[in-house]
Amino acid sequence: MKKKQIVLLLIVTINFCFAQNKRGTIIYKKEIIEFLSEKEGFEINKEKRPKYYKTVLFIDQNTKRTIKDIEFSLKFNNVESIFRADVFLELETNRFYKVALGPEGSKIYYTNQISEQNIEQIDAYGELFLISYPQNEWVLYNETKKIGEYTCYKATTIKKTKGRKGIIDTPVEVWYTPDINIPLGPLGYNGLPGLIVELSMLNYKYYVSKIDLNSKVEINIKKPTQGKVLSKEEFEEIGVKAMDNFKKSFN
Repeated sequence: MKKKQIVLLLIVTINFCFAQNKRGTIIYKKEIIEFLSEKEGFEINKEKRPKYYKTVLFIDQNTKRTIKDIEFSLKFNNVESIFRADVFLELETNRFYKVALGPEGSKIYYTNQISEQNIEQIDAYGELFLISYPQNEWVLYNETKKIGEYTCYKATTIKKTKGRKGIIDTPVEVWYTPDINIPLGPLGYNGLPGLIVELSMLNYKYYVSKIDLNSKVEINIKKPTQGKVLSKEEFEEIGVKAMDNFKKSFN
């Protein structure tokens, strides 16, 4: 059967489920799909490049152990949500912590469902930034799969990033469940008719490990305010210039 595809503009759906008094916390875990040491042909380095082989193996093994202890919290109320890595002192002193987080996992993501405002707070190029991002545009599919007790539906979008050689398209695949009537997810992705239970992008995956809905405790979301305010395009221009300067320094 041919899969039915529907392009969904988030502006249509982003507010549909927040009329009720909903608040809570969703805990996500992160998984790296394939480590460098697991790639086909890597074993050949054991004899040809033994120092490189041992270094990569050491980094991968420690990153695997570290990533198991990392949790990400998506906190939400009727109006706002925020997604970030939970802070544990013992992990922050682990030198593999930032490797396990990766560039996406180290940001703070804020969303306001009423004003349709999406902000990422990021520490980059020696400075703190507040980046405004547009709403996602999704393609929905009839394809389903069971994740835990929930029936989930597939959706995809494309993350577009400006690089030195033009626009880079990064496919993003998610599985959301209408059983949990909350249009939110990890890494600031939102606007689907249900909670994003699983998100895959590049070489990693985020998945729900714990759900606490309609919490009796008030959920107060603190909007990030520290940092230089830029649009997505302005921030990407800084990145392109930084890469150009870095390349010139080796010429």
